[in-house]
Amino acid sequence: MDIFALHAEFCAIFSSEIRLRIMWALGDGEKTVTDLANELGISISNTSQHLAIMRSRGAVETRREGRTIFYRIANFKFFQGASLIREGLLEEFMKKSQMSVQSEIYLSAV
Repeated sequence: MDIFALHAEFCAIFSSEIRLRIMWALGDGEKTVTDLANELGISISNTSQHLAIMRSRGAVETRREGRTIFYRIANFKFFQGASLIREGLLEEFMKKSQMSVQSEIYLSAV
């Protein structure tokens, strides 16, 4: 598979707000489905469905301890990449907010 196609397919994981929230929740270590569902305020079955998608695409891995399955980010660079995108978005939002405030100040002075 072409690396660009693979990259695009992988990034489709993050087209869901819930999967982004799961990635963020796993940023501080592994968790169970129940832990994640409680933290995100969604059902266990919904959390499991999203984790299954993330696992099938290689974004998360599992570890079994008895009957309990723990999920973790497969490669921390995936989290770092999502973090960089988020930082860039926040920076752009702040720039636009500052421009908006400056425009309001200018218009109120005229």
